[in-house]
Amino acid sequence: MVTIMTNLLMQQFVTGLKSRHAEVRSKAARDLYHYVKTELREVSVEELTSFMDEFNHHIFEMVSGSDVNEKKGGILAIVCLIGADVGNINTRISRFANYLRNLLPSNDTGVMELAAKTVGKLALVSGTYAAEYVEFEVKRAFEWLGGDRNEGKRHAAVSSDFKPNGRYSYKPLCMNVCSLMCSCFRLVLVLRELAVSMPTYFFQQVQQFFEMIFNAVRDPKPVIREGAVEALRAALVVTAQRETAKQTQKPQW
Repeated sequence: MVTIMTNLLMQQFVTGLKSRHAEVRSKAARDLYHYVKTELREVSVEELTSFMDEFNHHIFEMVSGSDVNEKKGGILAIVCLIGADVGNINTRISRFANYLRNLLPSNDTGVMELAAKTVGKLALVSGTYAAEYVEFEVKRAFEWLGGDRNEGKRHAAVSSDFKPNGRYSYKPLCMNVCSLMCSCFRLVLVLRELAVSMPTYFFQQVQQFFEMIFNAVRDPKPVIREGAVEALRAALVVTAQRETAKQTQKPQW
């Protein structure tokens, strides 16, 4: 059970994370990370579990609401908790992956940028599920980029939940034109971040990436083209690094 003092601290963190001011949100995130890495390690397992469960509820409310600042605060909280080696990390990976996915589409590019970067961070800490998680996100993006995204024909997409056990749940998701654009932008951002964060796993999918990414590079929407070019740049860096490594490993006769 969460103590009165811990509850007061939690409310303080949440209030800061919901602030309209970016510097206040950043400070609250730093304070939360410090607390989780230090003081929270000293409490009982029961109190730790209670704190994490209750804070997860606050995160869910922040990322599920309509306020852009609260969404950003919720994402920052996710970054704090995935970076702190406490509690059941596998449960958090599954939960936070779905939180991040459900944040989008969003009309705010700042939210999408922050969410995509956090997907990259989540992949880094997913341990034995890293390959599965990266493959899941990359294939999801490929299915979108390789499909018919004609605005007059495509009025529905497929949303899916990641579960680190090989099972996925799929559900139809109706989208308008704005949502379609935001979803495509989000996916090219995710591809970029996975290429940067998990180059080894991303390289396994790089051939299909090059086959698909030019669909987004030629997109009529400037924001999607720009995001696709950034993803392409990151993939080219990964490929160049791998080729350089191969050349270095060749015997010099």
